[in-house]
Amino acid sequence: MMEQEELTYEAAMKRLEKLAQEMEAGEVAIDLLAPKLKEAQQLLAFCKDKLTKADEEVQKLLTGQ
Repeated sequence: MMEQEELTYEAAMKRLEKLAQEMEAGEVAIDLLAPKLKEAQQLLAFCKDKLTKADEEVQKLLTGQ
């Protein structure tokens, strides 16, 4: 996975989409399945964190805090 400092939400989503497509198409060798699933979990956590932080910032701006 890319370094978290340089990873953007959009890049993480693109990578997740690519991983999902590979898995759905059966293009992932059994030996690589676990590492790819782990990467997908890390990307999902990264995206969730980004969305949560963005939501918190928006809420602060809307409430004037």
